Parts: sequence; C-alpha cells; structure tokens
Amino acid sequence: MSPHTYLSAASELLLHPPSSMRRCWQRGSACLTRLALEQGLRHYWDQVAPSVVDRPMRNQLLVLPTFAGAEAASTARTAWHGLSRAMHHHTYELAPTVAELRGWHQDVAALLPQLELADPAGPKGSRPDAPAIQ
Repeated sequence: MSPHTYLSAASELLLHPPSSMRRCWQRGSACLTRLALEQGLRHYWDQVAPSVVDRPMRNQLLVLPTFAGAEAASTARTAWHGLSRAMHHHTYELAPTVAELRGWHQDVAALLPQLELADPAGPKGSRPDAPAIQ
C-alpha cells in the first residue's frame, strides 16, 4: 500500500470512527499514520540511499538530517516517536487525543511530499558529499 492510502485510512478513522472500534480507533489511527510515515521513508531511502532501507527505524531517523535536512528529520523523528508511543496500549495511560492524532497526521502529510520530491542529485536529496551508509 502507498503512504497516501494509509493516511487516507487514518483520516477516515479520525473523521468517522466506527462504533465497532469504540475503544481502539485512536490507536488504529496512530498505527496507520505511522505506517504511512514508514512507507514514505522506505520509498525515500530506495531513491536516495538504498543501503539504509533495511536498517532499524532508529538508525534511519539518525541519518535522515544528513540526507533530507534538519527540519524534515525533526518532523519525522517527532511524529514517529509520538505515534509509536500512542500505538502501545498501557492500562495506566489514556489514548492519544484527537488533537494529537491530527497534529501527527498533518506532520506526516506535510512530510511525505518533501520525501517524494527528493532528487538524489538535487538539494533536497542527499548531498554529493554525504557519506555512504554501509
């Protein structure tokens, strides 16, 4: 599935949560939004640095500023960590709020076009002097 398909499904959960998901739609929306981010990063790394694709997400987020810039990396890191925390059910924690979910959704929706426009030789892609990830 494409990142935009995941984002659309997450948006649908935000706007019209089904009654059958009465207690878990927030975490479902967080999961779909995180999947959109991860899929977008997977496509980005395929274009820019294929050796990074199979690395753990923590490593991908650590090298992202080198390739995509500090702002895009900060957005990706903040969204991914927030969504990961929101996805996990703990009896002592409340589900994420609609405002939090919308914020992460908007961040990922704004980030995906930046990652899609990445040209490996251009200024938004990797820099020519960027190190190769082995």
